[in-house]
Amino acid sequence: MNTTAISKLLLAAAVLLLTGCASILNEDTQEVSVRLMCKHRPILATCYAENDKGRWVFSAPGTVRVKNDYSALSISCRGQYVERFTVSAPALPSMAMAGNVLLGGLVGAAVDMYNSTGLKYPENIEISNPACE
Repeated sequence: MNTTAISKLLLAAAVLLLTGCASILNEDTQEVSVRLMCKHRPILATCYAENDKGRWVFSAPGTVRVKNDYSALSISCRGQYVERFTVSAPALPSMAMAGNVLLGGLVGAAVDMYNSTGLKYPENIEISNPACE
C-alpha cells in the first residue's frame, strides 16, 4: 500500500469520526423543567408540551421528557385561577453540533439536524402569565 492510499484511508476514517458527532453523543430526547409563575410565585398547573414529534402531558412545576425536533416546543399550561397560556421554546444547536460545524464536519451537522439530535430546547422554562400580574 502506497502513502497516497494510506493518506486517503486515514482521511476517510477521520471524516467518519467527525461526522454525526451529536447523533452519537446525544439522545433524541431531553428533560425540560417548567414552572408557571403568577405574581413572581410558582403555581400548580396542568400542562402539555408539543412539537412535531409528539405531545406530552405533565404537571408544573415539574419536568417533562420530550423528543427533540427542529420545530419549536409549544408549552401550554393552565393553573387553578389562571387561564390557559401558551409559550414557544425554540430548538437551538447543541454544543456537540456546534463542534461539528467548527471542526469542518458539515456533513455531520446535517446528519445531526436531520436526526434532531444536534438540537436542544432550553432546559429550564419559566412561564410568567401576564393575566395574573
